[in-house]
Amino acid sequence: MSTIDLIILGSLCQSPKSAYDLQKQIESRNLSRWIKIGSFTVYKKVVQYESKGYVISETVKNGNMPEKTVYTITPKGKEIFKELMTKFSLAETRVFLDFNAVIVNMALLDENSANECIANIKNSIQNTKMQIAEQLPTHKDIPLFGRTILEQQFLLLETLEKWEENFEKELAKEREEK
Repeated sequence: MSTIDLIILGSLCQSPKSAYDLQKQIESRNLSRWIKIGSFTVYKKVVQYESKGYVISETVKNGNMPEKTVYTITPKGKEIFKELMTKFSLAETRVFLDFNAVIVNMALLDENSANECIANIKNSIQNTKMQIAEQLPTHKDIPLFGRTILEQQFLLLETLEKWEENFEKELAKEREEK
C-alpha cells in the first residue's frame, strides 16, 4: 500500500465520504501538489477497499441531488490505517526531486542549454516557494498537522534555493578551470 492509501483511509477515519468528496478534500489540502492522485485513482481505491473489507458503501440521495455512494471505514480499515501510519513513520526518509534527473544529465548538454535548464529549476523553486508563502498566512485557521506541512515545504524550498545558488557557483568554477 502507498501514501495515497494512507491519505484516503485517514480522510475516511474523519468521516464517511463519497469518492468525489475525498477528491475535493485532497485538492483543498493541496495534497495533489506532492502526491500524484487523480479522481479516477480515488474512485478505484475506494472500490478496492470495499472488496477488501476496509470500507462499506451506502447509496444516498439528498433532495433533488443525484444519488451518490458514500464510503465508511470499517474496523478492519481502521486497523490497516494504523498499520500504514506505523509503516510510513518508520520508513526511510526519501526526497525525490524530479529535477535531479536533469542535473545528472546536465553534462550532456551544451552550456547554453544547461544554463537554460538551471534557470528553469531556479524559477520553479522560487515560484513554488512564493505560492506556499502566499498560502501560509491564509491557512492559520487549519489544524497544526496540516499547517506544519506547508511550513515544512517552505523550509525545504529555502534550502533548495541555497543548494541551487551553490550549484551555480560550483558549476561556474568548474567551467573556468576547463
